[in-house]
Amino acid sequence: MFEVASQIIICLILAALIGGVIGYLLGKASCAERSKCNEGTVGTHELHIDQQNSNSSETTTLMSDTSEDVGSKPLLLTEAREGGKDNLQLIKGVGKVLEGVLNETGIYHFDQIASLTDEEISWLDESMSFPGRIKRENWVEQAKELAAGIKTEFSQRVERGEVASSKKSD
Repeated sequence: MFEVASQIIICLILAALIGGVIGYLLGKASCAERSKCNEGTVGTHELHIDQQNSNSSETTTLMSDTSEDVGSKPLLLTEAREGGKDNLQLIKGVGKVLEGVLNETGIYHFDQIASLTDEEISWLDESMSFPGRIKRENWVEQAKELAAGIKTEFSQRVERGEVASSKKSD
């Protein structure tokens, strides 16, 4: 009797897990098909890419839930260039989570960060909900050095594995 009950419970748990995964994937797929998701929600870091207004394969239109125009949007990519994305965690202040947010936004390479103007930094600050962080942590200066192939003191520490929150990305 106990054996049958435990098998039923295991099957119910598996069914719930499979249903949750399928629901998540279907929700994510339907979200990608719409131009705006989560209308009516305020200021999350979740940004969605709308490719129908794109003039080239590298640029995208970024949709956010805020209606205010703050700064100007930087050049964003739909995916990393042919050589693969840069390890943005080599920039002091960018950990795994922020690298993921930057990639989701369309920033994959040091040169994209290195070329940011004040208006573009303002747009990113507002769009990604980390005001002042880019300038405060000198991302642009660090990215210029890394894009030129110069290793910073911090990037060397990351590569040696001395920085726990910035292990080498995929």
